[in-house]
Amino acid sequence: MIIDTHVHVYSFPSFRDLSPYIRTMEDAIAFRTRHPDVYKCNLTEEAIDNSDDLIADMDKNGVDFAIVQARAGFVSNDLVAEAARRHPRRVVALARVGHDQQAGDYLDDPAPVREKAPDEIERALTAFGMKGIGELFPRALTNEIHPERIAKDLSGVMRVAAKHKVPIQIPTAWSQFPGGLFYGNPLWVDELAGRHPDVPIILTKMGRGITTYFDSAMTVAMRNINIYFDVVGTDPQHLRFAIDKIGADRIMFGTDWSTTWRWLSVPGTLHQIRMKALDGAKLTEAEREQILWQTAAKLFKLEPELKQAGLLAA
Repeated sequence: MIIDTHVHVYSFPSFRDLSPYIRTMEDAIAFRTRHPDVYKCNLTEEAIDNSDDLIADMDKNGVDFAIVQARAGFVSNDLVAEAARRHPRRVVALARVGHDQQAGDYLDDPAPVREKAPDEIERALTAFGMKGIGELFPRALTNEIHPERIAKDLSGVMRVAAKHKVPIQIPTAWSQFPGGLFYGNPLWVDELAGRHPDVPIILTKMGRGITTYFDSAMTVAMRNINIYFDVVGTDPQHLRFAIDKIGADRIMFGTDWSTTWRWLSVPGTLHQIRMKALDGAKLTEAEREQILWQTAAKLFKLEPELKQAGLLAA
């Protein structure tokens, strides 16, 4: 079984076919600055559901189940919940806040967004049965740079996560979106993890293969057993090291499938690129199974959904 724990749904009319613009990872990284006229549609056009494209790509690549969340821009939790309802045997959803800023500009004063964030997360978890909190770009809720102050500003969201016993994703390393790069070095997360030991924190991308960020992620993970990783963008050497130090039961498969990244075709498709990291890390069969689905199934409490889908014995 394969569970993709890192998927961003919804697209825009101008993003229907990005094959002329994106073939390599470098194309995807620089898409916003190379093609600003195309990129800006995610700030001006109405979002459209692309979950059928996701399911088609999952079928093509042998992915059984996915955990989806909103892409950057004006994509509400309501829209993501609707996409998940359309594919109940293939998809569950995560809640997000602040991702509209991620696509455009961060507010000078994030206090209003920060104050509303816990209520929105509470609503999404209770009204829609969402399984956790998707990638939180800290700059949307704080402009502090001291770890203790950052942790204080994020305490409202973390309390909701603790109340519902759900994980939260925090990205590491670079982003294709503007601003907030400072927070990509996850050393500051040590303070957050220490203050909220009962909340699983997933450091997505585990440093994207960049040694500086990976070393910080590992430092935080070795001090805090509530830190988890996904494999998005990592390399085989980092993955092997992480498994040896913290165990495969704290690492999950993910692709970062989205309306832009799905167009990668050189040196391979998005799913092929992610699988190469696993292949190169020389996993045992037990480690591979753990990363491909077992860690995610336990952390996100997916047993009922997987049984309903026929992926686990009833």
